[in-house]
Amino acid sequence: MKNLLLLYVLGLGIVLTVPATVFGQLVFEKSEILMKLPPDQDRLSVEFPFTVKGEIPVTIKEYKSACSCLSAEISENGKLTWKPGEKGVVRGNFKLGTIKGKIEKKIVLNFDGGVRPLVLTTKLDIPHLFAIDPPTLFWDLGGEAKSQKFTVKVNHDAPIGVTDISCTNEQFKYELKAIKPGWEYEVEVTPLHVRERAFGLLRLRNDCKFKKHASAQAFMVVRVPKAGPGGGSTSGAR
Repeated sequence: MKNLLLLYVLGLGIVLTVPATVFGQLVFEKSEILMKLPPDQDRLSVEFPFTVKGEIPVTIKEYKSACSCLSAEISENGKLTWKPGEKGVVRGNFKLGTIKGKIEKKIVLNFDGGVRPLVLTTKLDIPHLFAIDPPTLFWDLGGEAKSQKFTVKVNHDAPIGVTDISCTNEQFKYELKAIKPGWEYEVEVTPLHVRERAFGLLRLRNDCKFKKHASAQAFMVVRVPKAGPGGGSTSGAR
């Protein structure tokens, strides 16, 4: 019995010390890409080169992205089974549209044979030339209908002027003020009442030459009060 146990332990040791390169795997030069883009860029492709390490082929069962702005493809017309020593590329193609700010998007690769998924990440910083802060103003239902403000700042090397302002809900009255024309604005918003839940979208259009930056939007919400740490309610901009 002791001999059998010894053989089992020795056998287990041999299995545990087998080099990982016996198994096939995709080894990427990088799994994360960081990029800062110009304000007018609408399309982008990023590449993740890889090499097949080990002694057996690797089969990609599935590759996907959860975002409609990002599609993934693999070199050699979408080849899925790769032999040891072969090199390839996973490519991510972005259609950025009106996306602005800092975003993080992922491509997930799933493999045959129970190998854990592999994640390739792209982090983009897209300048927000005409930014509204905060993105949403909140009022508590049944609370005080006090005025609150949005701040609008131009983050560009040329001034951007507001050409139009509108709101989808007449319950919210608003007033635009030019703090520094072309560079900084305020929008003061006052609900007529907070007796019922309400939602409104505020949209500002401007004369920016880049189409994706030619408008910005923010939101106003009358909501059921959120409970604070002590059981009380919280209100104001969030």
